[in-house]
Formats: sequence, C-alpha cells, structure tokens
Amino acid sequence: MRARLPLGTLLLLCIASGATLLVMDDAQRVEALGFTPAHPTLMNLFTSLFVHASLPHLIRNMLFLAFFGWYVERVLSPARFLMLYLLGGLAAILTHWLMTLLLQPTLYRESLVGSSGAISALVGYFALRFYRVRVRLVWSQLSRWGLMVPMWVSVLLWVVWQGIGAIWSAGAAHPVEIGYWAHLGGFAFGLILALWWGAGAAGEREHLLQNADTCLREGAPDEALRWLQPLLQRPQPDPLALLRAAEIWQLLGDPEAAIDHLLQGLNAAPNDWNLLGTIVDRLSELNALNRVSQPQLDTLLQLAERYRETPRAVRWLATLLKDPTLPRRPELMLRYARLLDLNGQHEQAQQIRQQLLHEYPDSLQADLVRLQQRS
Repeated sequence: MRARLPLGTLLLLCIASGATLLVMDDAQRVEALGFTPAHPTLMNLFTSLFVHASLPHLIRNMLFLAFFGWYVERVLSPARFLMLYLLGGLAAILTHWLMTLLLQPTLYRESLVGSSGAISALVGYFALRFYRVRVRLVWSQLSRWGLMVPMWVSVLLWVVWQGIGAIWSAGAAHPVEIGYWAHLGGFAFGLILALWWGAGAAGEREHLLQNADTCLREGAPDEALRWLQPLLQRPQPDPLALLRAAEIWQLLGDPEAAIDHLLQGLNAAPNDWNLLGTIVDRLSELNALNRVSQPQLDTLLQLAERYRETPRAVRWLATLLKDPTLPRRPELMLRYARLLDLNGQHEQAQQIRQQLLHEYPDSLQADLVRLQQRS
C-alpha cells in the first residue's frame, strides 16, 4: 500500500518557512511576533510557533519537523497530527511562561520564537509510539553499521540533556537562546497525549507483527506464531494477527486451523475493507467461503461493489457456485450474472442465466430472468 502523503507536515513546513522568510530581516517584527512572558497575547501564542529568529534556526527546526512529522503523521490522521502539534506548542509556551515566573526571571522580557516546542511534542509521541525501534547512536565496532540502541534510550538521553540545559540556564545571569523549558513542556504534553491515544499499545502491536513477518521470511513459522500469541490471546484478537496466523497454519498443512482463524478475523475486522478483502480471498483459496454466514456474504459483496472491486466479487461467487448444494444458489447465480455484466463479461453472464433457467426453472430468480429477456 502506498504511504499517505504527509499533508499536515507539508502544511506546517510551508507556513513556518513562509512566515520566517517574510520577517527574518526585521528583528523588531520577529520579536513582536514571538511570545514575551511580560506581555502575553493570544495571537503571540500561535505566531511564535512558526516564526524563527534566523535561517539556521529555521533550517534546523524544519529538518526535525520533516523527520518526526513524517513518522508521526504516518500513524495518525492529519487532524490528530495538527492537534498534537498545535496543542503541544501551546503547552510548551505555557511551560516556558510558568518557568520564567518561578525559576528563570531573566527570560521574562525575552521573546520566544520557533517551532521546537511543538516539535518536542511530536518527539514525545514518537518516543512512545516507536519505542521499540532501534537507531544508530554512534559509530562503533560493536556492529557493522554502528552501535544500535532502542529509540527510548536515545530519547531519554535527549530529555536528560534538555533537563541539564534547563537547570543550567536557570542559574545563568543572562538569558540563553535555547528554550529548554519549552522543549520539556512540549515533550511531556506529547507523551501524555500518546498515552491517551494508545500509542504504546499500537507500537507494541507493530513490533509483534514485524517480528512475526521476519520469522516467516526466514522460514520459521513456529517462531512467528509465538510472536503473534499476545495479539491472538486478547479478549478481542487482532484481525491482522489472525490473518497472519491463518497463513502460517496453511503453510504448516493445517487448513482447518487456517479457516478457523480466518473466520475469526472476518468477525474482528468489520470496517477495514482491505483486510476483509484479503481474508475472504484466503477463504476462497481454501474453498471455505460456504462457511461465511449469509448476512456477512451479502455485506462483503455490497462492499466489493462500493469499492469498485467487482472482479474480486466475481471470483468469490465463482468459487462459491462450484458447490451444487449451496443454500440460496439461484439467488447467488443471478447476482453472479449481474456482476459479470458490470465487469464487462456479458457472454459469461448470459451463460449463467441460461444455467439458472435450466437448473432452477421454477425459482423466483428464473422468473426474473424470463422477465428481463422479454423486456
């Protein structure tokens, strides 16, 4: 599946870059658009999130925004991503404001500008959502590509560095240019919102699925099943894990176990068409579509038409109709003929209608075919 374009990230990059380039040469305008604790305004709470003091300041923050924004927006909707960014930025500014009143009066009359507080909120979300990911910390002989550490270790080092900077700047006689308190406030807000939105559970799920896929590629299906167990043993099993488990059982030569997991997955994924379609494809390959309930089958065929997946629905019905004892067979034959027409296979559709007239001449569906032929 093609990755979604990070529209929210691109929008923020354009706004911040445009706003900064417009006023960068006028230090007074930059200061006026920043947030000054001594003269707080509602407008400055927002303008300070986009304006930067210099070109290096802008470039540095935009690089961080592009990196963290792409990863975070990939797993959030654009609306949630923008909410995280803006509310995290406001939390960062309010933290900075509070600290100037309590610990760092040297910053009370200084203007705060830059996206780093809002970006720190993205870092907070990123830290929990991707805490299992390993990153290269430094070049080392410990591995060919350097010393790899879990993401949470590198983020922890960053937080410690920000904390040291905040404590050091609080005792400084003159104001410092880095908003350490804003960084910490934004990060804390992003972490809290990540907890609220279940980012940790989503990250753990992704980790388990990735490890299962890796084991499958390496030819270790038993090990892959072990990685899937936490997702399969939930009160509501994960539908993608059920699909993976079914594929593994099929590889292991146990089609009944595969079918059982696929049917569970069908019940667990009612709103995900891509996943539903794949599950039904697997059931079709195992000649087990006749074990799908009639209401479910009707819903699946309707979804296939809605998402313009008529060829897929045609394949499903072709498999189903091989069973001469299938309940509702005349009804499904008529539906099959209609889908063949929609798919441009008019000659085959006519053959199915003739077969329906021959096998079920007294059925309501046969009467409908005769009416169509007369009109």
